[in-house]
Amino acid sequence: MSQYSLSPQYYEVLKEIQKNVEAYDDMSLEEARGKFKKLIPTSISDNCIVDEVKLDEKYVIKSKEYLVDKLKIYEDVIDEKWQSLDNNGLYGEWIKVKDMKDTRRVVLYLFGGGYCMGSPEVMRILTCKIAETAECPVFAINYRLAPEHQFPAQLCDALAAYLYLTNPGPEAGFEPFNPKQIIFSGSSAGGGLAVATALFLRDADLPLPSGLVLWSAWVDLTSSMPSYWDPEMDKTDYLPAELGISKFKSVVSMSTEFHEQAKFLEEKIKLKKPKVVGHSSFTKVPRFRLHCANEALAIPYVSPMLAESLGNLPPILCQVGGGERFLDSSILFSFRASDPNKFQVPTYATMNFVNSRFKKPTEVILEVYDELFHCFQQMIPDKISEFSIKRSCDFIKNHTLNENISDEVDGKSLQGIHKTITAIAISPNCEIRELDERYLVCLNWENIGVVPEIEV
Repeated sequence: MSQYSLSPQYYEVLKEIQKNVEAYDDMSLEEARGKFKKLIPTSISDNCIVDEVKLDEKYVIKSKEYLVDKLKIYEDVIDEKWQSLDNNGLYGEWIKVKDMKDTRRVVLYLFGGGYCMGSPEVMRILTCKIAETAECPVFAINYRLAPEHQFPAQLCDALAAYLYLTNPGPEAGFEPFNPKQIIFSGSSAGGGLAVATALFLRDADLPLPSGLVLWSAWVDLTSSMPSYWDPEMDKTDYLPAELGISKFKSVVSMSTEFHEQAKFLEEKIKLKKPKVVGHSSFTKVPRFRLHCANEALAIPYVSPMLAESLGNLPPILCQVGGGERFLDSSILFSFRASDPNKFQVPTYATMNFVNSRFKKPTEVILEVYDELFHCFQQMIPDKISEFSIKRSCDFIKNHTLNENISDEVDGKSLQGIHKTITAIAISPNCEIRELDERYLVCLNWENIGVVPEIEV
């Protein structure tokens, strides 16, 4: 724990959220989704307008073509039903500030919710603030959810949204955005999905966005890092220390079809004995993720922290709470991206790094917000949240093509960054300092990417 103390109001908010999250254990998936929607107000700022759109099917079809080609090496551990298009179609929403001039930049936002709940609507408080502060429209895609839609359905939809922005048809009603005018951003699972989408674009030799803004990104689905299981985090975070999102059996009790499909995939994996990247610990516990089998956990588009290399990506701003379970995974992810040659971990995922095409360090700004909990930016209306969002939007402005970018540099600016990683800690009073050594202990963790033997 840091030397700083959060105000009592933060703990009041935290306790209320913890109570809501604990209640998920006794709910069906549909009930949990409804509860999650009510957890965060969905009001729209008076300065913004929201326009829901349905994407033409061609974007999803093109996205699927890319994925089918590049994911062949993983097909034996993936539920093939992901390729079935949703009959309802793919929707998204534009969040725009009223009467704002066109800056020709855009944020593609991906919501959080463990891949099994959430929606753009739930995140409107945050997306409106981004649109207002970054002075640009935000496009939030309503990607498909698990367990109805298995990996890589979410990746398919995120990629389809990017294709919609970069190569829109006449029905879209806007001119194509240059990739250098696009920022990917996401919270929690959405942050992990933002990285996964960028990794896929890199691997497929497709144009990359201009940058990534990550809030409490879920980049390690093996739950292998020590902060995830640290009892101290019970005092400062609302995410439970357990494998899976809530109690796995109770969450999916409503879905016989899911259980049947999961069993079918399990049998297929036993029969095929696929040789995909992974660790023996993956099969020592029952399946514990809603959107993928355990054998798929180390696929880089599932757990980006475990990618062979995180080099050659666009600049990244990674913000994480110092009191949240995803603390260590965010720190390790940031350092692995900034120095792929030095951080060749875990060994089972990086043994062929010598042959990688992606050894160029990624520029990373890592910000650890002392004591704060998971996705605090959308949970507490306080100066520290405003400070975090302002810094995120400064990054968005500074990493997109815009002739009005200022060259002014000050002590709290995100401009003028030249080294591959800038790692800082920020107190609840918005005071910035160099990241403490205690935060870096996780870089030497021996069980990176190893699933703990915990009861599911």
